[in-house]
Amino acid sequence: MVVYNELIAITAGAGLLGFAKFLSHLTRKERINSEGWAAFFGVAGLLLFVLGLHTTVTWPYGGDGFEYANLAFGQPAAGFGALLLGASVYLWRHRSLYDGDIDAANARTLDSLRPTGIFVGVLGLGMAVLAVSFVRYQLGAAPPEEPITGRFGHLPLLEALFLGGLWGVVAVGALLFAVALWTDRPGLLRWAVRAWAVGGLAFALFGAMNYYTHIGMYYNIAHGTMIKW
Repeated sequence: MVVYNELIAITAGAGLLGFAKFLSHLTRKERINSEGWAAFFGVAGLLLFVLGLHTTVTWPYGGDGFEYANLAFGQPAAGFGALLLGASVYLWRHRSLYDGDIDAANARTLDSLRPTGIFVGVLGLGMAVLAVSFVRYQLGAAPPEEPITGRFGHLPLLEALFLGGLWGVVAVGALLFAVALWTDRPGLLRWAVRAWAVGGLAFALFGAMNYYTHIGMYYNIAHGTMIKW
């Protein structure tokens, strides 16, 4: 089975952390380095969009009831990647704007984000439903051959709660972002930043750990061993 949810996870984590930091610059009325952020969003967005779209249309995660991972990983990644690519294009095209008055530039950026907030909110709604699905169907239990997480495979609700909570906190940030922009309540953006910072860090750590656990799983399968840690 070909999997690349490790790269999707760490890139999604980096993207969430980066956009949270970018949004905090806007809310604190700090100067934006538009070219640097455009490059960052472009790299993260391209990876997420390509890998997420490929997962969405080819379903590389297959067999033994693992097909749900194509939905849970691929589709949100493709949507988030497209959003980051859009942000990259906007920041690059309007980079001269950020050399002028800081307040005017940041206010215009927030106003430009309002239409995007619709898609972010709807994507957040989808993430929320995925979070409920993880818990309701107790999805995500690791096989016994996988180090660390495989030790808890006999407790499927444990990993389901972790994954549901992770998807859920990102969903909360997305919904707060949409509500903040469309109800003119900028104070809510700070809570969106906090939610995405927590979710981004968790995704990054989760994806990094998966490099170890998945390599260990393949090693155990290939050599008939059962290394647990």
